[in-house]
Amino acid sequence: MARLRTWLERLAGRLPPRLVRLAARVRWPLSPVPTLLAGLASLALAALLYGNCGIKGCPDVARLAAFQPNGAPVLLDRFGRKFGDLAPFERVVVPLDSLGPHVANAFIAVEDRRFYRHHGVDWKRVAGAALANLRHGGVTQGSSTITMQLARNVFPEELPGTEQTFRRKLNEARVAQMIEHRFGKRAILEMYLNHIYFGGGAYGIEAASRHYFGKSARRLRLSEAALLAALPKAPAHYDPRRHPDAARARRSQVLSLKEQQGLVEPAAAAESRAPRVRLAADPAARLAAVPLGAWFSDVVRDQLEERFGEKLYRSRLRIYTTLDQVAQRAAEQELERRLRQLDGAVRAGPSPLQGAVVMLDVHTGGVLALVGGRDPSRSRYNRAILARRQVGSAFKPFVFATALAEGIPTSQHIADQPLRLRQAGSADWEPENYDGTYEGEVSLRDALVRSRNVPTVRLALRVGIDDVARTARSAGVHEPMDETPALSLGTVALSPLQLATAYSAFAALGSTVNPYFVRRVEDANGEVLWEREPTPPRAALGPDVAYIVNDILQDAVNYGTGTAVRAAGYRGVVAGKTGTTNRATDAWFVGYTPDLVATIWIGYDQPSPLGSAATGGGLAAPVWGRMMRTYASARGYPAGWQQPPGVLWREIDPSTGMVLAAGCMPAYGSPADELFIADNPPATTCPHRDFWSDLWGRLGGIFGGGRENPAPDVIGGDDSRSEQRARAQEEELRRQLERRQREIEDFLRRRADELRERAQRRRGG
Repeated sequence: MARLRTWLERLAGRLPPRLVRLAARVRWPLSPVPTLLAGLASLALAALLYGNCGIKGCPDVARLAAFQPNGAPVLLDRFGRKFGDLAPFERVVVPLDSLGPHVANAFIAVEDRRFYRHHGVDWKRVAGAALANLRHGGVTQGSSTITMQLARNVFPEELPGTEQTFRRKLNEARVAQMIEHRFGKRAILEMYLNHIYFGGGAYGIEAASRHYFGKSARRLRLSEAALLAALPKAPAHYDPRRHPDAARARRSQVLSLKEQQGLVEPAAAAESRAPRVRLAADPAARLAAVPLGAWFSDVVRDQLEERFGEKLYRSRLRIYTTLDQVAQRAAEQELERRLRQLDGAVRAGPSPLQGAVVMLDVHTGGVLALVGGRDPSRSRYNRAILARRQVGSAFKPFVFATALAEGIPTSQHIADQPLRLRQAGSADWEPENYDGTYEGEVSLRDALVRSRNVPTVRLALRVGIDDVARTARSAGVHEPMDETPALSLGTVALSPLQLATAYSAFAALGSTVNPYFVRRVEDANGEVLWEREPTPPRAALGPDVAYIVNDILQDAVNYGTGTAVRAAGYRGVVAGKTGTTNRATDAWFVGYTPDLVATIWIGYDQPSPLGSAATGGGLAAPVWGRMMRTYASARGYPAGWQQPPGVLWREIDPSTGMVLAAGCMPAYGSPADELFIADNPPATTCPHRDFWSDLWGRLGGIFGGGRENPAPDVIGGDDSRSEQRARAQEEELRRQLERRQREIEDFLRRRADELRERAQRRRGG
């Protein structure tokens, strides 16, 4: 007791006088026995709360087994080959034995010199820090051990680092003791090195080494290891790129501590202090440490945690997924390559340029590849699934599919001239073509191949906006759609995965699939714990409609807005559609084959114009072409679509779009081939053809054009029959063209008769 009293008196002597005077005024109201009982009860309650980490309970430290090398559930691709694991907070985990002893010693010297002598909490350090903080009237020293820091990093929700409270520190200490009880010191040190944050988006020693030095942590020198050990205390303050002097001073401090603790020879420490900080030239070197399919793994993790909970990490499960490593690697590399090319080439936005890729098997719905952004080490926001962006012209195929289903053939011509829509309660809307020109009239095929806006709006008005929306919903578009004429130009906002799913209806000739990521889960003994039940595709479109749309969109890739796919080197069968939104804030390309569909999106997280010349064909289509070229070189090129029954090829007169009767030729030029649905047999024609009409038509094709844009057709307002009036205007235009054609033919026929009569008179004379 005398020794305790002496120690307390010495402690009281160190306390601030104000605190001592305050304590002297306190009068305890209880007698000794109640005081003793209250004290014992308080101690028992405190011990109970401490052992249970408070009322909410302690986190399960058994989950930490997944943080160790070969301890997490393993991820297998669709061929059963490993591509990653589900280590919590995805990192590239390196074994402690693969690192030099100078790496681990640097962290022990600066963070926890008694690491091997305590059991999770360094009570001597706690007492010293408490006295120092009490003496200075604020927090000047910390007492966290390596194990406590690991607990805080592994369980950020239960032990939030931003919460500077006594309760959190107690819980942190208790969890650290539980970790020490379950795991050995080397295992704890290994987990710490692989999960601590080093700044610059780098978690773990391997990512940090690649980020700052451009090499693996296995090759770190003494000075480099000391610099990395200096960072966890304040990564931003000691960032060697932004604060090289502070980083160098902190590195010298680490080396001095190692020297004082006998962990490095004085000569080696002095030699390592001298060099200036040499960093990797390219900060993106950290990407080499990012595992394949980081965003794909995040989706798998979310789905399985919802199903299995914490049991997911208790044993080494085998998770069979749908990922194709060739497709995933090509998607990641080509998207990053394209975004680097576009940096500085497109208009700067409020944040870095981003992109997303989804590749989907159209027969099963399995997701073959998924890229949710540019750099998973900086942001794990999964744009491929979570982002909703307007799809622009990529929506147009649903308009044309609706027209085909309602019996309008793709050879039919539609007006391509200015249009003004009067809308009650808002300003008039005048849709424009991308190039600002009008061609009088175009066929439906040509309107989709070259993505003409005004003919698309006219077609949507003709078939009905509600019918267009119904077609899109049946294909898999489940987001809200504003059923106005602007919907035909893609005002609906979808994720890349949703758009790819909707396009599977075209690729699979009418059937929409349900996308999925996990096929089955097995335990370490091969017992199946869960397996996905097969989900049959849903009928969305008629096979004949889908086949004709595919044929048109193949032309779009070969001759229209998607030719960048061919320029990128892809030579297989492909149909696709570009998408560019208003003000060019989003660039899309959706391409598909009979086996798969892939969607590319490029834009800024906060919608911002990419530039006046930015288009889906110019920005996104090259990514698709290069990605699929790589994929096809490994997996092979697919065969084309098999023509379904009920689809007919017929020769047409290109000038009118009408089917030619047997043995007939167009009034001028050559016939063209076109697809028709057999249930909607087209009318036939047999135009009169002679030399002069053919010559006149060919000359018109060479010298035609250059016409001024006429006044816009006005639709809407208070006239409830605006749709019928639009159809009447189109029919009137057709009659005018046909009447003009007859006048030309009559003129040429009369002229020919006159020339024949003149020749006969000359012979008679």
